[in-house]
Amino acid sequence: MKKLLFLLLFFLNYFLSANNNIIDLSNYKWEYRWGDSPFKDKIALWSIEQNNSSKWSEIDFPSNPPNRDGKTNVWYRVKLPKNLTSDPHIYIFSVDIITQVYYKGNQIYHFGQFNQEGKGKFEGWPWHMFSIPDDSAGEYLYFRVFSNYLDIGLWGEVLLASKGYLLENFLDYDIPKIMVGSVSVFVAVIFLLSFLSKFIRVELFILGLLFLTQGLNILCSVKILQLYLFYPLLNQYILAISFFFFPVGMGYYLDKTLKFNISFNLIRRIWQIHLLYLLGAVFGSLLGFYDISSTYEYFDILYNFISLPILTIFLIYFFIKGDKQTKLISASFLIISMYWLYSSLIAYGIVPWVEYPSDVAIFLCLLLLSYSIVKNLNYTKELEDAKEELTVLSSTDYLTKLYNRKEIDSLLYKCQSIFQRYQDSFSVILLDIDDFKQVNDTFGHLVGDKFLIELGNILTTNTRDVDFVGRWGGEEFLIICPKTKSEEAIVIAEKLRAKIENHSFEFVGKKTASFGISTYTQDDNLTTLLSKADEAMYQSKKEGKNRVSFK
Repeated sequence: MKKLLFLLLFFLNYFLSANNNIIDLSNYKWEYRWGDSPFKDKIALWSIEQNNSSKWSEIDFPSNPPNRDGKTNVWYRVKLPKNLTSDPHIYIFSVDIITQVYYKGNQIYHFGQFNQEGKGKFEGWPWHMFSIPDDSAGEYLYFRVFSNYLDIGLWGEVLLASKGYLLENFLDYDIPKIMVGSVSVFVAVIFLLSFLSKFIRVELFILGLLFLTQGLNILCSVKILQLYLFYPLLNQYILAISFFFFPVGMGYYLDKTLKFNISFNLIRRIWQIHLLYLLGAVFGSLLGFYDISSTYEYFDILYNFISLPILTIFLIYFFIKGDKQTKLISASFLIISMYWLYSSLIAYGIVPWVEYPSDVAIFLCLLLLSYSIVKNLNYTKELEDAKEELTVLSSTDYLTKLYNRKEIDSLLYKCQSIFQRYQDSFSVILLDIDDFKQVNDTFGHLVGDKFLIELGNILTTNTRDVDFVGRWGGEEFLIICPKTKSEEAIVIAEKLRAKIENHSFEFVGKKTASFGISTYTQDDNLTTLLSKADEAMYQSKKEGKNRVSFK
C-alpha cells in the first residue's frame, strides 16, 4: 500500500511539475512599437533602449496593434519571468509573416530574410521554437516583425519551457494527428485505386481526393514531423491546396450524389468557382503574381460569407427532406460546417484561441461519407449482379444452360460481320438426336429433359473454347465454329458424334445423333448457311442416321 501511494505521489508530482515548468507568455505584459528599428553595427538600437518606455504601448497580445493604417513593420517586447526553467525555449504557434528575435541587441532567432528596407517575402507559416540565454530572466525579449498580410504579429500559443517539456507536449498532441493523417492517406489510396481500376463511380475519385488532401493537411500540421522535414513554403502550398480543395470536393460530391433539383445549379456553380479559385491561387503565386498568403484573405471572404452559408442551408434542407442516404451525406458535411464556423470565430478573435482538433472533425466527416458510399456501392453491386443474372437468363436456354435461339442469332450476325470485314471463315454444325420421341414416350418428359441436359454437357465439354454451343429448338443443337473451315468442322462433328454414340445416358442408355455442316462463303447469307446445314443434317438422317454430312 505504501509503495502504491508513493508511486501515485510521484506521478502527481511529475505532472504538476511539468505544468509548472510551462509558462504561458501570452499572459505577461506585452508592448508594441510601430515602424522598424535603426541598426548600428548590426545591433538593433530599439532592443537596447530598455529605459525608453515612452515609445512603447501596452497590448493584450502581440498581434494586430491599433492604428495600423497600412504599416508593415512592428516591434513587440515582453519582460521574461524572473525564474526560468533549465534549457529555456520559446515556442510560438505562428508569426505573420517573418520575424527576428533580439536579446540585448543580439539576434538570437530569425525566420525569413529581411532586406535593407526591413521587408521580406512570405516563406510559410511554420511553428517556431528557439532557445533563450539562461541568464535572460527578468530581461526584455524583442520581436521584429514584417507583414504585408491581413494580420501582423504573433498568433496562437506563446510558451516558455524547457525543450524537453515542449517536445513532450508536441508528441502528446501529434500522435493522434499522425494516426488520423496516416489512416486518411491510406484510405485515399484505396479509394483512388478502386476508381482507377474501372474508371467508374467518380464519387470514389472525389472522396479519395478529399481523404488525400485532408490527410496531408493533418500531417503537414504535425510539429514533430517538421523537426525533420522543415520545408515551410512547400508545406504551406500543400496546406493551401488542401484548404482550398475542400469546398471543391464537398460541392462536387453533393452535386453528384444528392438527386435534388437545384435552381441555377447553385451547388455546381459553387464548386466550379472554388476550383477556379484554387487553380488561380496556386498557379498565380507560383508565377510570382502574389504570395500564397494573400489568397487566404479572399478565400475566407468567399467561403465563410458566401459558399458555406449557402451550402449549409442546402444541407439542412437535404437533411430534413432527404432519404437515409441523403441524411447521412448531409450530416457528414454539417459536421464540417460547424467546424469551419468554430475555426472562423477563433480566427476573428470572437472566441479565445485554441488549437482545435480539426483532424477529428474532418476524419469523422470523411468516415461517414465512406460509410455512405460503401453502402451505396453494395446496393449498386446488388443491382449489377441482378442485371447480370437477367442478362444471362435472357441469353441462355433455361433447361440446358446453353445459348438460346435469340443469342445464337446474335452470334451468327457477329460472325457474318467479321467475315465481311476480315474474310474469316466460320462454320456451323447442326445436330439432331436420333429417335428422341421414343425417349419421351418410353421414359417420360422429365427423363427427356435430363437427357438433353446431359447431352448439352457432352457438347460443351468436347468443343473448343472459341466455339458457341446453343439449343436450336427441341432436340436440335447448333454449334458455331469461328475461324473454322469445312475440313476442321467435320473433324469437330465426327468427334462429337463418336462421343455421343459411346456415351451411356442415365435411364436411357445408348443414343446417337445426326450432324449437318455448312461453311459460310462469299455468296452466302445467314439464311442460306442455315438452310445448307439443315439439308446436310436431313441427308444424314436419310442415309441411316448417326453420321456427319456437309453441304
